[in-house]
Amino acid sequence: MALRPAPQEAEICQKKVRQMQYFEHYANGITCLLCEQYCFLTPGKSGICGNQMNRDGKLEGVTYARPSALSITHIEERPFLHVTPGANVLALGTAGCNLYCPGCQNHRLTQHYEGVETLELQPEQVVKLALENKLPAIAFGYNEPVVYYPYARAIGRIARDKKIKTLFQTAAMASPMVTAELPEWVDAVHADLKSFRGSYYKSVLGGSLCTVRENLRAMARSGVWLEVTTLVINGVNDSVGELAAMARFIAEELGPHVPWHVSAFTPANYRQSHPPTATQALLRAFEAGRAAGLYYVYFGNVPWLNETRCPGCDSLLVQRHEYDILENHLQEGCCPNCHRTIEGVWS
Repeated sequence: MALRPAPQEAEICQKKVRQMQYFEHYANGITCLLCEQYCFLTPGKSGICGNQMNRDGKLEGVTYARPSALSITHIEERPFLHVTPGANVLALGTAGCNLYCPGCQNHRLTQHYEGVETLELQPEQVVKLALENKLPAIAFGYNEPVVYYPYARAIGRIARDKKIKTLFQTAAMASPMVTAELPEWVDAVHADLKSFRGSYYKSVLGGSLCTVRENLRAMARSGVWLEVTTLVINGVNDSVGELAAMARFIAEELGPHVPWHVSAFTPANYRQSHPPTATQALLRAFEAGRAAGLYYVYFGNVPWLNETRCPGCDSLLVQRHEYDILENHLQEGCCPNCHRTIEGVWS
């Protein structure tokens, strides 16, 4: 594909990478500062993500420029529903994760990645692929992009110079340093809110609900476009009380304009025997979102219609079926009927 950069370009890129130090150095090791796990790494050791390691007293991403997933896909699959509807994007991921979700559908990349095949793509090569395929955006996902953040950031900064949007799919367990940097190079974030119980985050996922909530607040304040997903799982987070609490948090602390995707769980990984999400659970979540005052509540992982309606006059603006756009009546990001500006990144 003739993707190898010129020697001078590669040297410049490598110098930029060396300048990015997301760690603190101590006499007997380093602490990784990419996420809220703050792994302490002795020489040669990797963090719980399996991605960042201590090599010669410096933090090194073992998957830097070595993605394990690369595809051209619908932007609605990422899933962004308020960003350039109907567009195709270049989606990229590596291996490893800083959480341990028992029902992860990408567990062969996030948890069981031994022996996973990799590509070799420097940041400028990824952007070149997007340009060659006339793709308006690059999406970082498949696994948690925080664990390969220096690689994603290097791609994103080049992409921004080339007028290509960058999309960041995350479970919101980033460190404050990383969260604060996102507006410099990211156009839109899609974040998971997996539960509203701190005990579940801590004992099952190995994370922190407090961290997730604070990161979501910071993202909402930053001006970066934000959408939120909750994977609704029967008997885990589908109670009326928990769904209502999540909906109120989004509406009151992030903003009623923030889209909430309530998605169906499909048995996977260590939850192979767990039942798929019941229809009634998704409908409860939808009603909880509307009762909390959210303007935009969407279904995920089910073949149902998703409609964006104007919060001002209730006109149908965008109608989707899975990844297909059936109708799009937006006019320069506004309702054609009452002319209300509709929140999102439409062009």
